[in-house]
Amino acid sequence: MARGSVRVAGVAVALALAWPSPAFAQGCAMCKRALLSPEGQQMVAAFRSGILVLLAAPFSLVGVIATLAVRMQRRRAVRGAAH
Repeated sequence: MARGSVRVAGVAVALALAWPSPAFAQGCAMCKRALLSPEGQQMVAAFRSGILVLLAAPFSLVGVIATLAVRMQRRRAVRGAAH
C-alpha cells in the first residue's frame, strides 16, 4: 500500500513540474517595457547567444562519448568475429 502512494505522489510531482506555465507571467510591466526597447532587444539577443555557447560544451561532450562508445562496440564486434 505504501508503494502505491509513493508512486502516485511521484507521478503528481512529475506532472506538476512538467506542466507548462506562461513565462510572461513572471515579468513586471517595467521589465517588459525595457526589454522591448532597442537596447533591450540587443540584451535579449546576447542572452540567447550566450545560452547557445553554454550548451555547446555539454553537447560536444555527449557527442564525443557516443562516438567513443560506438567505436569501442565496433572493435569488440570485429575482434569477436575474428576469433
